[in-house]
Amino acid sequence: MKKFFILLMFLVSNYLWTAEYQVNLDWDEFEGECNGFMSGTIGKEHAFVSGVGSEEVLDGKLISIGEGRSFEAQQIFKINSKDGYFTFWIKDKFADDDLNSDPTLIARAKPMISVYKGKNLIDLIKVPEGSGLACKVFTLDASTGELDREIKYFPKSRIIVGKVVNAVTGDPLSDANVSIVDYMKDSRLIKTDETGIFIFEAEIGQYDLGFSKEGFIGTSISTRMGADETPREIICAMCPEIKEFRIVLTWGSRPRDLDAHLSGPNPDGGDFHIWYRNKILIAGKDFLDRDDTDKYGPETITIYKPAIGEYYYSVYDYSNKKKKRSKKLSRSNALVQVYGQKKLLASFEVPENLKGNSWHVFKIDESHEIISIEKLDFVKNERDIQ
Repeated sequence: MKKFFILLMFLVSNYLWTAEYQVNLDWDEFEGECNGFMSGTIGKEHAFVSGVGSEEVLDGKLISIGEGRSFEAQQIFKINSKDGYFTFWIKDKFADDDLNSDPTLIARAKPMISVYKGKNLIDLIKVPEGSGLACKVFTLDASTGELDREIKYFPKSRIIVGKVVNAVTGDPLSDANVSIVDYMKDSRLIKTDETGIFIFEAEIGQYDLGFSKEGFIGTSISTRMGADETPREIICAMCPEIKEFRIVLTWGSRPRDLDAHLSGPNPDGGDFHIWYRNKILIAGKDFLDRDDTDKYGPETITIYKPAIGEYYYSVYDYSNKKKKRSKKLSRSNALVQVYGQKKLLASFEVPENLKGNSWHVFKIDESHEIISIEKLDFVKNERDIQ
């Protein structure tokens, strides 16, 4: 009987380690009740698992062992894939049932996450103190083994958190109107606080948001609460009223640095190519109104004096400029909005699940028509971006 038990222990232990990646979550049960969530995207397929129960998704490529079936951690997750992106969250077990309103419980439980590739420890993450009932911890690129720590607390799980800013200055806009239309076509209206922030609880489904404020051009953004019910972040950069073309780029928390590029005819003759390293005056104006290097944006370019000829606008992933196979630009949630004639003229969302560090978004032809390009590729030198 003793030999059988030893053999069983060996087989179970060996099973727990047979994976490309393994994530162990441990915490102090006397201080709080933590629950790990792992969401995964492989190609166009997306799914998630909870650490409480035993389950497999994505054709067995993402697995939760379930509580009570592990020896070295209270919750264990396995990734049986050499491709895809996986994001790890910690939630308070009772937050979504409104049974717990204490935002300090996750931090007090001192969660610790061990991440292994095979049997090799690649990261040990001790979640720092913070306030919130949900905490984003990291994203893992299974194809490279690159782990991006992004530890951030949120008040609850099923919420959409947004910030409204001035597209030219980046300053927060307080008292901006945010209209929310849900998947049932029910609507409500809220306002941003003094920091430009707004938060609303959301069920699974699509939400269409409209933004308005006196002196600014109205705009809209769509977002979705996914089945994993983890918080969603959006940023809205509102454009002050303007007749000229103004191009506004926003994105998510990763990559940290995206750059806007505009090339076209110089009114004084020849051509120009503007980006953060090439800020030139055209007809006495700097077309690059705002450069952002620390995530979210906005990064804003205004064509103050249109000339005869074609303009080309592109977005460059400076953070991953040397990585030919990177999909991080494609996963950035980048949004480009074009304003003019005191209205929103066009919107472009970055194509998903494509490789490349350069997104060629659109061109403006000689008749001032905006023509979509929507192409991702790799450009070795940003000077060569058209």
